Amino acid sequence: MERIFEHFKFLIFSIVLILTFNTTIGAEKLSPELWRTEYHILKTTESNYLSNLHSMEWIPFHGSLALGFEHQNVLVRVSYLGETNMWEQNALYLENPVAYVDSITVFQWEGGKLIATQDGDIHPKRKSIFSQHPYPLFSLNVNSIKQNKEFFILYNSLSNLFISPEIYDEETILSEVFGVRDLFFIYFGIILIVFILNAVLFGLTRNSSFLYYMLYVFTSFLYQLSFTGYAKIFLWPNAGKWNDQSMVFFGSIALVSVALFSIRFLVLQKRIPVVYQWIRILIYLILTNAVFSLFIRSIWNDPIVHILGIITSLTLFGSGIYLLLKKLEIARFYVLAWTILLISILCFNFYALGILSDSIIFRHAIQLGTMAEMLLFQFAIVDRLMKPKEESIVKVERESKQNSRNQRIASLNQEDLIYQINHILSEEKLFCDEDLNVNRLSTILGIRSDQTSALLNERLGVSFTQLLSKYRIEEACKILKEDPSKNILTVAFAVGFNTKSAFYESFQKIVGKTPTEYKKSLNS
Repeated sequence: MERIFEHFKFLIFSIVLILTFNTTIGAEKLSPELWRTEYHILKTTESNYLSNLHSMEWIPFHGSLALGFEHQNVLVRVSYLGETNMWEQNALYLENPVAYVDSITVFQWEGGKLIATQDGDIHPKRKSIFSQHPYPLFSLNVNSIKQNKEFFILYNSLSNLFISPEIYDEETILSEVFGVRDLFFIYFGIILIVFILNAVLFGLTRNSSFLYYMLYVFTSFLYQLSFTGYAKIFLWPNAGKWNDQSMVFFGSIALVSVALFSIRFLVLQKRIPVVYQWIRILIYLILTNAVFSLFIRSIWNDPIVHILGIITSLTLFGSGIYLLLKKLEIARFYVLAWTILLISILCFNFYALGILSDSIIFRHAIQLGTMAEMLLFQFAIVDRLMKPKEESIVKVERESKQNSRNQRIASLNQEDLIYQINHILSEEKLFCDEDLNVNRLSTILGIRSDQTSALLNERLGVSFTQLLSKYRIEEACKILKEDPSKNILTVAFAVGFNTKSAFYESFQKIVGKTPTEYKKSLNS
């Protein structure tokens, strides 16, 4: 346990170090009052829209425009309202500060014609203009703007269409590019540290909570690489179709991973069986949509995973609150993690709808929220493992007060305590919690751990470990009888064992057969 605590301190130290040496810079955009943005949703009949630009009905908007999940071509007109004869700008850049737009085409006047340049998910990685910047980025023709004072942008996407054309000069574009780079360096650096730390902790403890959490961190890492645009830059720069599909696919797998982690961490299968079955149904639906998105890209793929994600998140959040109200203290950091993530999702959506003003915090609220969620989940796991140690310290303090009363097992209401032990183990099925130990059971009973051990030896003739193994193996046999096709390792984890070898050893000792032999006897 001391080694786990040391590793956790290393995590906090590493995060502080990264934050200290990588301060994110927020770029100041050019004065928005000098630029007017208007949009027009193109109809299918408007195939020759470039020849009818000035006869279109243009709708003004300010800041950002979120059109939701609609497969439409949206044309944006950007007009310069100031004087250009005294203009000192030598270079201008246009950015859309989200990476998940399928295609963005910028039209600028050159020689009396509209010349197009493209960027976005389905297009190959750009070869110049800050090629490692994740967001769609264009170089604007300054002379064209001086002469015509306008240019046009065509947006097309099957995902949530978020339009926010932002203009920078040479100085501010550097602040934007390096600021985004530093922000994501911090973000992905923390995720990498968390993953490595949990791999080490799993190797030390063989506690499956770390394994499930590693799966969640890894799949979230892949999803965020796609979401932020870095997957296109570093992993598949020319795989336009896959880059377009990867966000839905990895987002779905990350959602399934956090559901599996939550089931394991909160022991939902035993504590709230109805919710456990409901989450399993949601997992199957999410995976079906994810597989479907690999073969057929549809306007429905993205909203479906969002809807399922909201339902799953609220279910897990509600389960955490319910168990916290039931005095399950290890749920406190878990609930806090979901609270912060849900707040960050709301902040981002309010920003996208223009309710919240543009800032680097609201623009990257999803990344900041998931980072906080991951760290709090880490706190939750460590809190769960440290709980027995804390309870032991409390017991020592109580023991010093109770020694003067010379309280022994004879003074206890032994019948009532035995009843409580049987009720806790058989009815509440607390034995399914892999972290249950004699100190924790004693805390629940309100007696010292040495009294619990003495009570079990005197009244039941077994040690705490033997009693725990008995209940776990009986439950395992019951599960295998109900469903002989069930995977043995899944059963072992479900009843509270955290290693296959410990499960096999206890099973053979109590049943007289290995789990495999027992399964065969059920089928014969």
